[in-house]
Amino acid sequence: MIQTIKNIAVLVRAEYQLDIKKPAVLAAAILQMATMTLLAFLSQPNINAKIWNSLFWIILIFCTLQAISKNFLGVNRARWIYFNQLSSPQTILWSKMIYGWASMIVLTLCNIILFAFFMGFPIEHPFAYFTNLILVIAGIGSIFTLIGAIASKANQAGFLAPVLSLPVVLPLILVGMQAANKTLNPVLVSSAWNDIALVGALDFLVVVLAAALFQPLWRD
Repeated sequence: MIQTIKNIAVLVRAEYQLDIKKPAVLAAAILQMATMTLLAFLSQPNINAKIWNSLFWIILIFCTLQAISKNFLGVNRARWIYFNQLSSPQTILWSKMIYGWASMIVLTLCNIILFAFFMGFPIEHPFAYFTNLILVIAGIGSIFTLIGAIASKANQAGFLAPVLSLPVVLPLILVGMQAANKTLNPVLVSSAWNDIALVGALDFLVVVLAAALFQPLWRD
């Protein structure tokens, strides 16, 4: 167990070092967030909390898709074989997912800062809102990572990843947005925890399915 954790830590560090050398994808995602947030602010400076929340989720999803799914898109067949000799499929999967979660957290924080700077921060129940947000971005990071692995096995992987990801991630986003909207309403905030629990259950299901599906994909 300890050796597995060490292997995961080494692989996560390797992913970080690769991103430091080639930061273009993450930088492009942040730039895209800044541009879309600025355009949203200029088009309608005074918006209510629900519109703020909707714009926040839309910009977050579409700006992070390519940045997270890239974890496997740059892995060619030779590197797949090398990784296969280096470590177990479960270790590779967990390292990619953990790094995907960390990347999602960084990009989400950037998005929150940009929205707060341009359009304020109208959230009245931050604990429930951020609990829901953390669970949703964990699920999104897991789905984007798994779909990136599937797409990397086919030609035109950069085109397939968005096409395959959006239908899978849509139910998670809808439940998460519903919970987020309830946290904006003092009357409904207590019922938002039911939706947050559902988001947590969906995250668990995604992780279990990823673990079950990844090994045969990895060995292919």
